[in-house]
Order: sequence, then structure tokens, then C-alpha cells
Amino acid sequence: MTGEMLPWFALVLLLAVVAIVWALRLTPPWVSTVPVDDRDVCGDEPCEVMHCRTCRAPRLSSMHADGSHTCLTCLTTTAGDQ
Repeated sequence: MTGEMLPWFALVLLLAVVAIVWALRLTPPWVSTVPVDDRDVCGDEPCEVMHCRTCRAPRLSSMHADGSHTCLTCLTTTAGDQ
């Protein structure tokens, strides 16, 4: 590599590192899609991963008999069947 190319290579490398770090910070946190059967978390109701409008992400939710579900992260309950 010649001396003239070294500053350009360093600049391209720096921009690539900044772009990768920026992209990683924008990725959503990893959420497990495996339902949890832990009775301490869900009580007597089944648990399932559902989309939460408040969290704007799939979250573990407690499913109710009326069709509603409660997000176990923010405790928001949907309206259910009407």
C-alpha cells in the first residue's frame, strides 16, 4: 500500500466501523419466541408471545379466557372479544 492511499484507507475503515456500530444500536432487542410455562410468571393462565401495542414489540403475555391478553412487561391489557 502506498503512502498516498493510507489516509483514504483509514478514512474508509473508520466510516465502516461507525456504520456497523450505528446499525447495531438500531437493531431491536432479541425476544425469545418460546412460550414460558412458569406458573410464577403467568399464574393459572397460559402464556404466549403476542405483539404489544404499548411496547411496540412481541412480548410474553398472559392469555385470558375472554380473548384478551396482558403484556407481562408493561401490564397493558387488550380489549379482548366483544
